[in-house]
Amino acid sequence: MAEKKIDKSRRNFLFGAVRRIKNEKADGPAASTAEGIEVIKDANSLYVDGSWDDACLKYKECLETDKNDADVRYRLGVCLYRVGKYRQAKLEFERTLRIQREYKDAFLYLGLTMVRLEKPEKAVALWKQYFNPLAVAVQRELNLQMGMLEEGMADPPDAIAEAVEKAIAEAGDGVG
Repeated sequence: MAEKKIDKSRRNFLFGAVRRIKNEKADGPAASTAEGIEVIKDANSLYVDGSWDDACLKYKECLETDKNDADVRYRLGVCLYRVGKYRQAKLEFERTLRIQREYKDAFLYLGLTMVRLEKPEKAVALWKQYFNPLAVAVQRELNLQMGMLEEGMADPPDAIAEAVEKAIAEAGDGVG
């Protein structure tokens, strides 16, 4: 998603006249610079390569120019999750959902983060809001884990997280 960023300077130029006529103010940063776009590309490349620590740093750099970018916040959350910084990851997934409530993969990883924080009962409500028909294995595993949690027959949190992570890995491109 982050690869398809809109150059805000162009968008703001095109809509600037309309705003002036309506006497409205711009609703965010005036422009995203070419440098900012390069930082996002670098961060996404590190993300794809699994260089989680380096990607974290780049995504944090991206947030210096645009704090309300749901894609960047989500990917930063995934990176933090992957390096075991679950509390920080939780904050980023919550921020992602505040910015874009329908960001389905943020629900998935926020639930996983709650499991890793040893609060698996909180994952159920989050996972119920996740739906991705492209990730059948993930959906199946989540349904199984939610059912077991609701019936009080759940595995230990680490086992739950590992099972869901395995399903995510198998889904590949179907999950962010």
